[in-house]
Amino acid sequence: MKCLQTLCKARNIVPSSLCLRDVIREGENPVGGGGFADIWKGRRHDTQVCLKVLRVFGTEEQKAKVLRHFCQEALVWRQLRHPNILPFLGVSEDLFAPRYCLISPWIVNGNIVSYLEVHPDHDRLTSVVQVAEGVKYLHNHNPPIVHADIRGANILVMDDLRCCLADFGLSLFAESQALESSSRMSKGSTRWLAPEYIIPNAVINRAYLTARDVYAYGCTVVEIFTGKPPFSDIKNEAAVIHAVMTGSRPLRPQHLLQDGLWSLVTKCLTTSPSQRPTAEQVTRALTGQRMEGWPIRGFTAGFAGFRRSVIYLRDPRSMLTLFSDV
Repeated sequence: MKCLQTLCKARNIVPSSLCLRDVIREGENPVGGGGFADIWKGRRHDTQVCLKVLRVFGTEEQKAKVLRHFCQEALVWRQLRHPNILPFLGVSEDLFAPRYCLISPWIVNGNIVSYLEVHPDHDRLTSVVQVAEGVKYLHNHNPPIVHADIRGANILVMDDLRCCLADFGLSLFAESQALESSSRMSKGSTRWLAPEYIIPNAVINRAYLTARDVYAYGCTVVEIFTGKPPFSDIKNEAAVIHAVMTGSRPLRPQHLLQDGLWSLVTKCLTTSPSQRPTAEQVTRALTGQRMEGWPIRGFTAGFAGFRRSVIYLRDPRSMLTLFSDV
């Protein structure tokens, strides 16, 4: 795959095996959009699909860079197979020519934030466990895949209420992740962005590139349990940046997060990337598996009626708070 990825980036082409010819678009206008693309509804046979159409502006050199990014995104997403990762169907070169589009299933329930507005009794704890499983799957690739834009808007709720990570418009292989300070602020949404991508002149160690996803995950847990973005008490984005640079973190949701879960979230939000738990460690803590030799018994999957006390078992290597039933 790595050779194919390199070839496609060099020639700005998408493999023909990824191109779908049997897709039609619906409507005269997009139904949404993000930083890099417009979102349209489409149909493939009898199934509704989502068409993510790249916005390509700027000089020819800039357009070529966007196209290379598109080719890379398509190839990365194509390889992913996991219950908590949104499936990828293919691409189209014709529907919006000369613009390309990514094709994925259309998710009726929408993202987790909008879903919770309509279904406030949804099992939020199970949702955060499922998101952690998806992040772990990405990071366990060799080289690891960094999603780089984990937040509620990019977590979709499937028909069976399973949460899936979506929108890999900013995801990159960790080994090719851009480290230039000039590109940091464009790679992620500010309120979920790790401090090392905000603090000027911060040195980013390639060994901890995946840690940015862990930080964003911690912010997303807060978002899922409150229904509000992190730092919801701060309205101005510049003020959010200043808060992060001075060591502030999202406020704890009162009466919504148990002590143990909040302790895990605070570890994810640690300033130093090297001190954050890995996605593997987060998932093990949440699912009640063994971690670093510590036994953790049955982490209940339901939020309603959840009752638990916390035993602070400090592992000197990970410094994670572990959970135990009483």
